[in-house]
Amino acid sequence: MSLVGADTFNWDDRYKGENVMFRIPKNIRWNDNVVVREDEYAAFFRDGKVMHVFDRPGRYAMTTLNVPILAKIAKTITGIEQLGEIYYLQKRELRGKFGTAEPLVFRDKDFGMVRLRMFGQFSYKILDPTLFMTQFVGTKGWSQSAEVIDWMRDQIVMSLNDALGELKRDKGMGAADMPAYLEEIEQILLVKVDDDVARYGVKIMKLTGLNINLPEEVQKAVDMRGAMGVLGTDYMRYQAGKAMVDAADGGGAGGGGGAGGTAAAGMGLGVGAGLGMMMPQMMQQGGGGAAPPAMINCPKCNISIPSNVKFCPSCGAKIGGGIPCPKCNTDMPANAKFCPNCGEKMVSQCPKCDAALTPGAKFCPECGEKTGE
Repeated sequence: MSLVGADTFNWDDRYKGENVMFRIPKNIRWNDNVVVREDEYAAFFRDGKVMHVFDRPGRYAMTTLNVPILAKIAKTITGIEQLGEIYYLQKRELRGKFGTAEPLVFRDKDFGMVRLRMFGQFSYKILDPTLFMTQFVGTKGWSQSAEVIDWMRDQIVMSLNDALGELKRDKGMGAADMPAYLEEIEQILLVKVDDDVARYGVKIMKLTGLNINLPEEVQKAVDMRGAMGVLGTDYMRYQAGKAMVDAADGGGAGGGGGAGGTAAAGMGLGVGAGLGMMMPQMMQQGGGGAAPPAMINCPKCNISIPSNVKFCPSCGAKIGGGIPCPKCNTDMPANAKFCPNCGEKMVSQCPKCDAALTPGAKFCPECGEKTGE
């Protein structure tokens, strides 16, 4: 029960959120009451020092019974003179976000000087309220949660920079390798930052969601390198093949409206699909100037495709398997009249009945006449 004229102070739950501390907006006096809940500390602060910490839930009157140090303070004050300040601190684990205000400069063996932006989340907890108050409020003079959070973010970013340098030195990690090292970076960072903040009475409990953003031009180079590795080609052949596919797709899409535009678009798609099948083979050939394979139409969907593919990339129909060209041995559909590779005529006529003869036929299937081939 409060004495007449005494005030009661508490930290309103509506304003807690992720705030790590809260200062009662007026100084406390004799017999004022301080309410402490399960999830908080209350620190009595005077002359730049922590005089007492209420670390158990309850209602405490500012008397010598609850705060023994007041007996000593009482010798220097009289009446209802203000005793000092009350700061509330949260006990529970809190969350925050960190990120690089300015990009970190990373010297990469492949891409040179790379500017990296990094973001993530962290959770932290006050383990020693007296040390926390002494370092932040008594030494730095801070009284707002935002100041403490900004300080912790800076500590995490500095430790992150150290962690990247350590992995580069010990494991040869480059910018393109960082996604594979995210979990290891988080673990190294957690150890490093814990050493930095422990002397302030704080512990970083967890680091999650680390995201490393490479510059756009570096990301494109990484993607290109991966594509070249899959295709087994070099930069010049990759660019040449890609340019052909882009040109074919662009030409198809650039047609006008109406039926003509639709036809052009369809033709562009066909050529694009064919070149897409050609591209790996072109880039794997010995020279950049090697002639591409001849194009034929799929017998099922009529799309334009390279003559040396086994199945249509559009409908999946089997290509070739009917007859080989007697001149260049190109595999092609059975109903082909000319070889798409060398132009050799594939169909001739029986000298007696003019029936169509397939290459290699020794007798006419209509009249039995010997062809002489």
